[in-house]
Amino acid sequence: MSMDVPEGPGFGRSLMTGEAFERFVREHEAMVRALARSYCRDADAAEDVVQETFLRAWRSLDGLQDASKARAWVGALARHAALDALRARRRRPAEELDVDVAAPGTAEEGDLLDKVVRAVDALRSDYRQLLVLRYVEKLSYGEIAEALGMSPGAVGEKLHRVRRMVAERFAP
Repeated sequence: MSMDVPEGPGFGRSLMTGEAFERFVREHEAMVRALARSYCRDADAAEDVVQETFLRAWRSLDGLQDASKARAWVGALARHAALDALRARRRRPAEELDVDVAAPGTAEEGDLLDKVVRAVDALRSDYRQLLVLRYVEKLSYGEIAEALGMSPGAVGEKLHRVRRMVAERFAP
C-alpha cells in the first residue's frame, strides 16, 4: 500500500494529506462498495454506506496504527456502517426493494434470472456478501479474506457451501 504517511504507531489523520486520503479512498472504494451492496442490496443505501465509511475512516484515522492493515480496517468500518444502516432501516417502515437487473433476452432467461435472484436473496447476508465480492466485484479469495477478516481457506470453503446451496435450489 502506498500511503504518504510514515510507518509506525499513530500516524493517523494529522500526518495524512488530503491528496493521500483521496488515493486511500480510490484504493479501497471498490471493496467498500461491494461490502455495502452485499449488506444493503439497494444501490442508494449502499452509496450512503460508502460515504459513511469514508467519513468514519477520515474521522478515525488516528486509530489506524499500521498502514499494512488499512484494507482490513476500512473493511471493518464498512461492515459496521452497513449494519448501522440496516438497523436504522428496520426502525423505518418497510420499503419496496428496487433491484437493478438488466432485462433478459428471452422469457426463459427471465425466468432463470428471477430464480437466481430469489435464490441469492434467500441466503444469509454473509453468504450474499461473499457472492457479491467474488462474482460481482471479482475479488480474489485473498482480497475477500482480508476484507472480511478471515483466511483464504475459509473463504473458499464458505463459497463452496454457498454455491452448493444455490445449486440445490435448482435441483429437480
